[in-house]
Amino acid sequence: MQHEFMKRILLVSFLLMAVPGWISARQFEPVDSVFLNSLPDFSKNIGNVIDRVWPGMHPGPVCVFRSGGPAFLMNHPDPPSNATLLQDGIYLLNQQEERLFGATQSLINGVLTAHNDYVQQRYTSLNQFYAELFHELHHVYQREEVRNLPFDNPADLLTYPEDENNFDLKHFEDMQLLEMWEGKPETFQHNLDLFYTCRKIREALIDAKYLNYEKGAESAEGPAMFCEYSYLKPFDSNRIEREYIHHRYFFALTEACYSRNKLREKCLLTGMMQCLILSKYVKNWQSEYYASGLFLYDYFLEKFPAKETVLPIRKDDLAKAKYFTGIEKQKHALNFEAFHNQQGIKLVLSFREYPEFRGFDPMHAEAINDSAILQTTLLKLGKGDNFLNLVNMQAVSGVAGQIWFVKTVELFVPEQTIRVENDNLLLSLDGKAEIKWKLVGQVKKEKEILCVLE
Repeated sequence: MQHEFMKRILLVSFLLMAVPGWISARQFEPVDSVFLNSLPDFSKNIGNVIDRVWPGMHPGPVCVFRSGGPAFLMNHPDPPSNATLLQDGIYLLNQQEERLFGATQSLINGVLTAHNDYVQQRYTSLNQFYAELFHELHHVYQREEVRNLPFDNPADLLTYPEDENNFDLKHFEDMQLLEMWEGKPETFQHNLDLFYTCRKIREALIDAKYLNYEKGAESAEGPAMFCEYSYLKPFDSNRIEREYIHHRYFFALTEACYSRNKLREKCLLTGMMQCLILSKYVKNWQSEYYASGLFLYDYFLEKFPAKETVLPIRKDDLAKAKYFTGIEKQKHALNFEAFHNQQGIKLVLSFREYPEFRGFDPMHAEAINDSAILQTTLLKLGKGDNFLNLVNMQAVSGVAGQIWFVKTVELFVPEQTIRVENDNLLLSLDGKAEIKWKLVGQVKKEKEILCVLE
């Protein structure tokens, strides 16, 4: 087996040496060979689990890449014309043209494709990386083949009430899901009734709009997280994988959430838990659920009817929730202050018309107030040939009512990185910031540059 793997690496290394143009020996690293050569095994692993995990799911194309390095495309029905065939069904892409970011999905030559960046330190094995890629593959399946699936509205998350009573009940509610999954069968109905009662009380506390946000996130992300977990579960005889599984999927559920910033991540896990419980007690539920058009929570209650009950008194937990929720609220102001205390020139981009909103990371976007959103991992805007791509870089987007309507973007950059050519504002910063936008006007101050963009 090891001999066969080494033969693969040598063959691929030879092919890459023969590839002309944009990729060079300096750009290609040994880690790239590791992930390129593991793609066929990923394809086999999908075949081993997909019918059991989600019957009827058809795996779409995938792309694995390294920021600033190569990108490898597999199972794509129509690769870009400038892609180079490396081995059966696997192509080398020009990443500079595709502009890939993080673990998500995007169009590659008009086809929705799952992709993931393999240079992330939180992955300690190939299996962990590919489990998350399988998660993204399920999202491709959802968007291409599932009709009427409820999704969450990220705009609602940014105004989600930070209420200590709600967060206290939410934590207790999450523990009932865990008990339904891991506890004794004779306590299942009691835990289910507690879970249901918490949701009914929280709906009155925070309004149905915000509970529907949670239910939407569970409905789309829960099945994808369930697929991710199910891909990795067969490898849990390995200690590294077993500890990763425990920490990512179960320990994270037991941690209390006291701010809106961590809420969506929790919804992934509560959605996953509902899928796990359904799989434990209900046969062939997956296709029926997607055909129902229901929130996952509502479908879950159809299978497990619940009634309201009396909640236990938990004064100590509520006192903790009040204290830590207060700290989280203070962090918004502190994070905003820290943003404005950065080194460099403050670049303020003001758009004459709202640009097209092409992407952001809702799990790492922080609402400072109703009109200012602190972005930390991803923000993509565009208008025709104009584009702004920010990756793992802080920026504040000024919005008009909804996050989709961006009026301004503020960021701090070294002054020498800002250029103007042919009436275009240009900025490129170590793979973190890439901007090309038609410049209408410019005002320079001592430590600030205001650019009016079309």
